[in-house]
Amino acid sequence: QILQESKNSYSVICDNLKKVYHGKDGNAKKIAVRGLSLSMPRGQCFGVLGPNGAGKTTLINMVSMI
Repeated sequence: QILQESKNSYSVICDNLKKVYHGKDGNAKKIAVRGLSLSMPRGQCFGVLGPNGAGKTTLINMVSMI
């Protein structure tokens, strides 16, 4: 629904983001972000809270690369 609205009114639109770090040396893969959808209107601020290892930094890095 948001994608059908004016894209000029949103600074960030993400749908179903996922980031997987593949395991090395026989270690299992790690899912850092899974199924995250986010939309932010222009001029709005937001914060990300969660425990260590929850994927906060990975999310910010993914959004800032767009």
